[in-house]
Parts: sequence; structure tokens; C-alpha cells
Amino acid sequence: MCRTLLLLLLMAGPAWAQPAKPPAPAPTPGVGSERNLILRNNSQSVLRELYLWTPPAREQGADRLGADVVRPGAAFPLRLGPGPCPMEMRAIFEDGSVESRTAINACTERELVLDDRNTRSVEVVNNTDAELMQLFLARPGLVGPDRLGAATIPGSDSFTLRLRGEAQCEFEARAVFRGNREEARQNVNLCTTPRISFGDAGVPLREVTIANRSRRVLRELYAVAGAGDWGADRLGATVLNPGQSFLLRIRNPACQLRMRAVFADNRAEERATVEICNGQEIVFAAARRLTLVHAHGRPVREVYLSSVREADWGENLLGAQPLAPGARRELSTDSSCEADLRVVFDNGNAEEARGINICERAEITLRPGWVVE
Repeated sequence: MCRTLLLLLLMAGPAWAQPAKPPAPAPTPGVGSERNLILRNNSQSVLRELYLWTPPAREQGADRLGADVVRPGAAFPLRLGPGPCPMEMRAIFEDGSVESRTAINACTERELVLDDRNTRSVEVVNNTDAELMQLFLARPGLVGPDRLGAATIPGSDSFTLRLRGEAQCEFEARAVFRGNREEARQNVNLCTTPRISFGDAGVPLREVTIANRSRRVLRELYAVAGAGDWGADRLGATVLNPGQSFLLRIRNPACQLRMRAVFADNRAEERATVEICNGQEIVFAAARRLTLVHAHGRPVREVYLSSVREADWGENLLGAQPLAPGARRELSTDSSCEADLRVVFDNGNAEEARGINICERAEITLRPGWVVE
């Protein structure tokens, strides 16, 4: 019994002689752990860029969104990888406004929410008849970003602008309209009056319908009062396909304008005096009526009539119905007054006449020997 007890004491002795094992050091919070956040854009502006970095570094690093943007109401996953928990943020929106934050804990926070609580609403009024393409608001002597971003303000319309993180009240405002015309406002105080107006609301706003009755696409439309250049294209990014119409809204003291329509084939139609106050639509390239009398011996299979300025003949005006000898046919064309005529007979032979004034001659007779009367 004594020997057994002694043996047990000798075996346990070395363990008693070892010092106590210290506890493992606590890990540094966040270091080595994955940092994942959900970015939520609860603002009404498109988020264009986002930067997150670890203080005290001043370099903000790469844009965390890359080629993406985060639209209002959308979410975006941010996988930041392992690293320290404290981070700082800089968000840039499409209108150039910036929001900055410090003391973001990327280890404990699960969502990074951006909203409009730190914004001021400013109404921008366009009292001109031209589309407002860019708006710059900056402190005196500085150049600021385009506050509209991808938005534009049509003529005689308004837009609510949100200034983010701006404690400044006084700005210089510069508006750039379609056609690069500019208008500036100095010493604009947006704290006392959160509204900026461009143009003169006292000039009457006229409305007139422009109709494309041609067979071509109407690509550009210009309307100005008095002499000078044509100014900006009133259609903007719009085109008028054959048969379509467009409501032109223009501020002008008088009821008469000069107008110019440019078609997809670069043919232009100009009018020196156009009445816009009588409620009638303005029709461009209206089809001209021309009667063709066939006094030849062979049937005519095809008829082409195109402006002397055009390089090709265009479409066959007879369609699928040939013109028999002795018959007459009323044709519709949007050619200019000076036109070239080409007829193709049933045997494939063709004859041409150049420089015919179809505005002065409403009827053309085809005779043997190609005599056009």
C-alpha cells in the first residue's frame, strides 16, 4: 500500500513542478476575418462610385463598384476581404454630389445604407424653349460638377435637384442648353430661395404640331425667329418617321418663325415664314400630285421620279400595277420641284428626262420618241 502511494507520488511530481499554462492571447478584433457588407442605396440618386479604406491612410483606393452603378432602391454586395474593422467611406453620386463617413465598423455592421437625409431640394426651372443639358453649381471662382448627371430638363419644364452634404448657401449657377448656348446666374442663395430659374417666363409659350408627310425619316428640325443661325435641333434625340408628328413648344413673342427640316438622306426643306398661332399643323415634304398620261405603244412597268440633287432614283411609283397604253395615273411624290424622270417599259428598255419642274407642270405625257409635254 505504501509502495503504491509512493509510486503515484513520484509519477505526479513532474506535473506539479511545471508552471501553470497561460491563456491563449485574444485575437485582434477583425484582423484576419472576412468583412462583408450589403450596400443599400435608399436615396433617389444613382450611386456612381464608392470608396472604402482603413484609416489613417489618406489614399481611398479603388472604386469598390468597379464598372457597376447602384440605382435608387437597389443593393450591392461588398466583399472587402480580411482586414481591420474601422473604415472610412466616400460615396459619389451621378449628379456629382459626395457623401463621406468615418468610423464605419466593417466587422459588426451588416449593411451600409445611403439615403437622402443629408440633402437639400432645389427646384430648377427651365423657362426657355431649349433642352437644358447641364447645370453647374459651384462656389464663386470654382468649377463644380454637372448636377444633372444623366438627366436633362426639357424646355418649359422643371426638375428637382438634390444637393448632398452642402452647407454652403451661395453658388454661381451656369446652365448649358442644347446647341451649347449658356446662361449664368451669380450669387444664387439656395438657403433663402431653393429655386433657380433660367429664361424669361414672360415670353409666350407657343405650341404647334409638326407633321412628316414624306416617305423619308425627318431627322432634324430647326425653328427660329428672325435672321441668323438655325440654333439647336428641336427634335433632340427624336426622329419623325413617315406619318409621325411632333408637338413643338417654343417661347416666342411673335407668331411667325423660320423653319428648316432635314431628312435622313440630308435633303433639307426650308420655309422663310411659318405661322404658328393659327392652330394649324405644319406639314413638311407633303406629297405632290403628278398625273402621268401614257401615249406610248408599250406598257410601262416602272416609273421613278427623284430630285435632281439625289444620287439614286428611289422607289418605283407604279408599285405592282403597270401603266397600260392610253391609261393615265396620278402619282404621289415628295420630290423637290426640280426632278428627274425615268420610265422602264415591259421589255426592259428605259428612257429618262432630266430637270423637269413638277411644281409648274401637274401633268406629263409620254409619247413615242420620248417627247415629254
